[in-house]
Amino acid sequence: MHFEGWDVDGSFSYEPSRSTVNVYQQTANGYALSMHGYVTGHWHHFDVSPPNGTRFEAGRSYPTATSYSPLDSITVFNISGDGRGCAAPGPGSGTLDVHEVGYDEATGQFTTFAADYSMRCANPDRTAKGQIRFRSALDYRAVDSWDYQLRFGDQPWGRTGTPMEVPVEVNGTLPSTFGTAALSGANPGSFRITADTCSGRTLSYGQKCSLTVTPSAFGKGEQTALLTLPEDSFGGSVRRLLKLNGYDARGDRGTYFPVTPHRVLDTRSGQGAPRAVVGSGQSLRLQLTGQGGVPVEASTVVLNVTVTEPSGAGHISVYPTGVARPTVSSLNYTRGWTGANSVTVKVGADGAVTLYNHGAAVHLVADINGFYSKGRPSYQGGQYQPLASPVRLADTREWGIGRLPAGYFVTVPASWDSSTNWTVRAFAVNITVTDTRAPGYVTAWNGWGPGLPATSTLNYGADNTVTNFAVVPTMRCSDCGGSNAPSIGVYTSQDSHVIVDIVGFYDDSTLPGGLRFEPVVPERITDTREGLGWSSALGHGATATIVAPGSVAGAATWALATNVTAVAPTASTFLTVWPAGYTGLERPETSNLNPSAGAIVPNAVQTMIGPENGFHVYNNHGSTHVLVDVVGTFFLDGPTSSASTASVRAPLPTPKAVPLNRPHRA
Repeated sequence: MHFEGWDVDGSFSYEPSRSTVNVYQQTANGYALSMHGYVTGHWHHFDVSPPNGTRFEAGRSYPTATSYSPLDSITVFNISGDGRGCAAPGPGSGTLDVHEVGYDEATGQFTTFAADYSMRCANPDRTAKGQIRFRSALDYRAVDSWDYQLRFGDQPWGRTGTPMEVPVEVNGTLPSTFGTAALSGANPGSFRITADTCSGRTLSYGQKCSLTVTPSAFGKGEQTALLTLPEDSFGGSVRRLLKLNGYDARGDRGTYFPVTPHRVLDTRSGQGAPRAVVGSGQSLRLQLTGQGGVPVEASTVVLNVTVTEPSGAGHISVYPTGVARPTVSSLNYTRGWTGANSVTVKVGADGAVTLYNHGAAVHLVADINGFYSKGRPSYQGGQYQPLASPVRLADTREWGIGRLPAGYFVTVPASWDSSTNWTVRAFAVNITVTDTRAPGYVTAWNGWGPGLPATSTLNYGADNTVTNFAVVPTMRCSDCGGSNAPSIGVYTSQDSHVIVDIVGFYDDSTLPGGLRFEPVVPERITDTREGLGWSSALGHGATATIVAPGSVAGAATWALATNVTAVAPTASTFLTVWPAGYTGLERPETSNLNPSAGAIVPNAVQTMIGPENGFHVYNNHGSTHVLVDVVGTFFLDGPTSSASTASVRAPLPTPKAVPLNRPHRA
């Protein structure tokens, strides 16, 4: 007996020489014939009986129904196997073509029987086809594939998976000729036929061939296809359903997890390091993973590093433990200066970073704001959604209410659309204070809770203009006219004007086009003092176009995480950074750095890069040298392909600032 199809596809033959076949006959219910076949790993069964009170006749075609009660005008035909059955939708849903039949007149039992059957199964809508031979000498064609689905299980998205083989054997008395194997169904592109010894061949009884299928998941979730090998038996083809579950082998690698800002280092009190100033040429090791909400799986941390009480000038380099000290600066300082910079830094193999002092003795303070993961399969952080052009969300100079008073904060929301708003988990912003009246600090947080976190985002003196980059967790704005816009809170300890520019946001990884982060050991790509990356200092109103070298940016790189430093400008000025090469993308009305004359001022800058891996740096006034250090890159979430090149990068829609200018007492 030979079976093909029904709720899943497959081809099976049973014969006494290679299988166990049990035959049962009874005459009480219309001369029923039952056959039950066993082979390693499989079993199938059918029973058949003619219309009540009749015998089968050779050369006739009988309508069939699935029932265990004999019917007067319908042939009863039931098939099942391996726990699967074919529940026909009703009488006449199948046919039985009888080619040969013989009976023992004394007992009424079959002495010979040969038939082909075709039965439409109701759930799902498939057709089961096959042939029955009981002591028959009639020839037939039969092809086996000996299974149903080809289950590849979990397969990594964007990679070539583990191949599987479909064995095929001819087991009919007549040779079988094969056509060309092909893939069809819902997701044929998720599979490839990588070896084929069947197509176009004619094989005889016992001869074998095979098809090898290799999976390549195109995305996440279940993907299916149908492998079909045409052949000239009654079934017409060998068919196998192919199935895989695509998953991102990176897990949450490169996604961002914001944390409630908290202090991890303060050399003034002995937190995280000995209670002592960090002297010239000294290094400080800061353990970060495994404590304070930072898991051992963190690849990178986002810190706000503050220098205070310096006895002279210098700069701090922050880099992973276990590597040679790179020629980079994370923040610069002068005598008596207190200031901060956001530092995104890869952690070493031991989960720590090194802070090296290139100048006079200082105290160091560091607050952690979040981390990027190096991969945890069961977790999912946020992906970065950069804006090609930064947008100003708040500027208290334009609100008509004067400076933000000491001890107050403002809620700063941004809105895209309702579906996007709900995905936002953190803003990437530049926060600027200007027209200050006394030394103080700014704290940016989600704006919620009984009190401020015991951290600072930037520090300022009297009559200062200071900018710092920050990644700030968001909350739903309850005071934004029902828009549910995500928002942050910005607090100032002294009277000052506050400006907030958004450069991107971190989502919950459900939006398309999200970017993931890949840390690097900090690398300097621009130093105009030496002609590296740009030939000379930037003059008044000048724009430099910096092209990231191949050692930093490839085809899959969409954005850079950098530290940009203005060195000794001849006049107070501001610098603006934005991607190069986008038609119609003008310089935004925002700033990334606001250095005063003669100062050395760094700031973290996350910027998209254009089709040729470039970005612009604009200097508004005077002349200044510029340094650019790259600390990491952002790549598109998904497998790298020719479609994932810089030439098809598309920025997100610009968010709308939500007017909200009521200060709140902290």
